[in-house]
Amino acid sequence: MPRRPRTSAATGFYHVVNRSVRKEALFTQPRDYRAFLAVLKAGLERYNAPLVAYCVMNNHWHLLVGPLGKQGLSRVIQWVTATHAVRWHKFKGTTGQGPVYQGRFTSTPLDDIASVVPMSRYVERNAKSAGLVERAEDWPWCSLAQRRVGNPRVPLEAAEFLSTVTWLDYVNATLTRREAIREAQTRNQAVRQRPEKRSSVPKLLKPVEKGSDPVKDDE
Repeated sequence: MPRRPRTSAATGFYHVVNRSVRKEALFTQPRDYRAFLAVLKAGLERYNAPLVAYCVMNNHWHLLVGPLGKQGLSRVIQWVTATHAVRWHKFKGTTGQGPVYQGRFTSTPLDDIASVVPMSRYVERNAKSAGLVERAEDWPWCSLAQRRVGNPRVPLEAAEFLSTVTWLDYVNATLTRREAIREAQTRNQAVRQRPEKRSSVPKLLKPVEKGSDPVKDDE
């Protein structure tokens, strides 16, 4: 079955998700998260891609990227996914034993600028919604926590309101019934858009296996 072309976002902002194959754990210790964030940082800088928010969970990750064109989005996320998959196999000693990711990443275009705020909240409260922490900023592998420290792991778009106490309270506030329904719809949409299985290292990016990855292994 041919792949459906990605839809361009009128705003240039996209909610991006990718998951491990068979929902297996990708990140089990801090160095695993740090290694992925190092790759993410390199990809964002390599393709000059703006990142608004992110959350890395144990078997998947969420990004809110933009403003960015559709082709630019594909380039940076393909590079990040492929480079991380190669490095993950190398570290685990499992090169050649199958894909790391379930397939192509999924991207949901945000068609009005007002959607950026609730989507930022959805991404940054992911660990809290999953019951992993009491407060969203206690999850160290997300942009909400990163803004509270002075040494950011990845470059984030400057948005002063995302660094305020008011925003922290908003992210952690109990969802209204309408907000809970919207969050469930967002989660289900990402599942319905799950792409077909394929190699986690796209053919056009296979040179990263031969040393073109500029990121050194994270100790």
